[in-house]
Amino acid sequence: MEIRAIFIGDISFSECPVFEYSATTNQYEMLSDRMVAYDKEVVEQDDDFLLFRVEADVATLLTKARSSTF
Repeated sequence: MEIRAIFIGDISFSECPVFEYSATTNQYEMLSDRMVAYDKEVVEQDDDFLLFRVEADVATLLTKARSSTF
């Protein structure tokens, strides 16, 4: 299971970067360029990021709760 995120502002472009949470770095890293990353707290507290649980090629949108983390 992975936790992935997209920035909703990127949806207006022809490509939309996907970020995946890395427990090793405690950051969401861009899949296509791991040098681009955001701290876990930044992504999970920003309403402009959508979070998904990805398991067995099925993506499920996660609901954010300000008081909890994923």
